[in-house]
Amino acid sequence: MNWLDELVHQHSELESPVSFWRWSALAALSAVLKDSIYLDRAGLYRLYPNIYVMLHADSGLKKGPPVSMAKQLVKLVNNTTIISGRSSIQGIMQKMGTSQTMPGGTIKRQSTVFICSSELTSSIVEDKAALEILTDLYDRNYNIDDWESILKMGNIALNKPTVTMLTATNEAHAEEFFIKKDVQGGYIARTFIIYEKKRNKVNSLMYKMEHPPDYKKSAEYLKEIAKLHGEIIISEAGMKFYDEWYHEFVATVDNSGMNDSTGTLNRFGDSVLKVAILLALSDRPELTIEEIHLSRAVLLCEKLIGNMRKTTMGRGKSVFAQHKALLINELIERDNHSITRQMINKKFGLWATSNEWDEILRDLAVADILKIELQGTNTIVFMTDERARELKRHLDGK
Repeated sequence: MNWLDELVHQHSELESPVSFWRWSALAALSAVLKDSIYLDRAGLYRLYPNIYVMLHADSGLKKGPPVSMAKQLVKLVNNTTIISGRSSIQGIMQKMGTSQTMPGGTIKRQSTVFICSSELTSSIVEDKAALEILTDLYDRNYNIDDWESILKMGNIALNKPTVTMLTATNEAHAEEFFIKKDVQGGYIARTFIIYEKKRNKVNSLMYKMEHPPDYKKSAEYLKEIAKLHGEIIISEAGMKFYDEWYHEFVATVDNSGMNDSTGTLNRFGDSVLKVAILLALSDRPELTIEEIHLSRAVLLCEKLIGNMRKTTMGRGKSVFAQHKALLINELIERDNHSITRQMINKKFGLWATSNEWDEILRDLAVADILKIELQGTNTIVFMTDERARELKRHLDGK
């Protein structure tokens, strides 16, 4: 069992979804690596393993513990600045630009940071430019030397800025926080959205765990990883696998007419490679990516295409489009893909008025997405099984 699998196993008795632990661990590994490791992209640019991860689930689904785990691990390694709590984007940049004395007396002037928060919307002070700046800072491969921001309070110069981010949010907060430019302007395309609707299991925490986590032990491996520097190489078998997969993936996207206003699919190749780097280094502290790491990265990342669609469908569009997306998701998730008109008013009455829902239902019926029937005194809104399967496959990233 490698470092990542062991860490996930240590938390398997808890309620937080397994994927939250896995991706939080990958974020911690990314934060520790910073830009010490890179993958050469045919001499055109260097790809670094920094990632943005956003846990997306309803309130109460235990998003906080995995985020806390990642923060504790990175803190124990103590090789990068951690920003948690509430900050402005200007405050984050100022902290990134401040030299720090690291263990042993080394002065760290490189602008590396791990933004770690269990609630994205409360951690970054509202600023229209915040996500645009974070979008720009994500691309370490383009920020080769200095990155500068000229503000009223003065200039902020960052040396080789490298940002890893782990945040969490729920539908209500995301609805208010993300506007059209964030969804379609590149931030979402650069973010791994980990979407879950169900807890892993029920655990009252009345009894001790059989396999309790040992963060000090887990951090020891990260300390070894933090010592690595230089170029990571893909094996011949790995290069062949990735090349064949990439050509097939692009052909599928081009021929399917997939509508992706976020830009996620256009960046998907590099996203897979970033995850492959992290998976390889969670296996062993060696600078080689094997075919198995690329294969696992593809499987992990392809699941997230559906997550992106589920969390952004209707986002950045009209309010009615968002409400349509809400109802479509509801019908897909229901066992019989149906709901009464009365239940729509009861469950979603705060989202729109009864007259507005009537208009939404008419639009969706005309588009042949759902059907409306009168059964006795009840009005039933439903999808055919075929339509529900078709939409579910789309939202699952297929």
